[in-house]
Amino acid sequence: MTDFVRVNLIVEGQTEETFVRDTIAVHLAQKQVYISHRLVKIGSGRGGLNNYATPRGDIKRWLSEDRQAFVTTMFDFYGLPKDFPGVSMLRENMSPPEKVEIVERALAEDINDERFVPYIQLHEFEALLFSDVDKLDLSINSLTQQRSQIGALRRLISQFPNPEDINDGPTTAPSKRLLSLYSGYRKNIVGPLVAEEIGIAVLRARCPHFHNWLLSLERLNA
Repeated sequence: MTDFVRVNLIVEGQTEETFVRDTIAVHLAQKQVYISHRLVKIGSGRGGLNNYATPRGDIKRWLSEDRQAFVTTMFDFYGLPKDFPGVSMLRENMSPPEKVEIVERALAEDINDERFVPYIQLHEFEALLFSDVDKLDLSINSLTQQRSQIGALRRLISQFPNPEDINDGPTTAPSKRLLSLYSGYRKNIVGPLVAEEIGIAVLRARCPHFHNWLLSLERLNA
């Protein structure tokens, strides 16, 4: 085993940036995998994906600037730009894992660098929070002083094999569902705190695609 491995991680937004810093990086450091992160560079400086050219440029640039490190991504599947690799190949009858596999494979082929580890979050960051709906409800109640919605959360999650299968419609994406239940939910502030409260072990136990990504990063130093 090498002493350590460095991974540069490009995230879509400020919520993911906080989650990576406070939860993912802390966990991976225990495996001697050290994370540096940055937002996708757009005009406002606040992150986001408006097209594929911008994240592609960021990925290529970081691979070129730091040749001793791997590069990975954390982009939401929900709302991916239409020009993103693989998106035009997706069909309605495909399962979420099939769709994200096509996109990740197409992204890897386009970047074409063995140091690149593509990751697309199914369907967005908030899906992870449904890994433990009891802690999700308690945390939001504590942070926003809103009424418990545990019954609605339990009914919702019972409809899906795992949180990553919660669909990605404009009113049914995970974040939209949370906002419909808790008007005080604020993605940038509340989301990462809830994820940290749930803990990385539960997140990866309930979200297989997320788990496989972490596993691939851990194995970089195996």
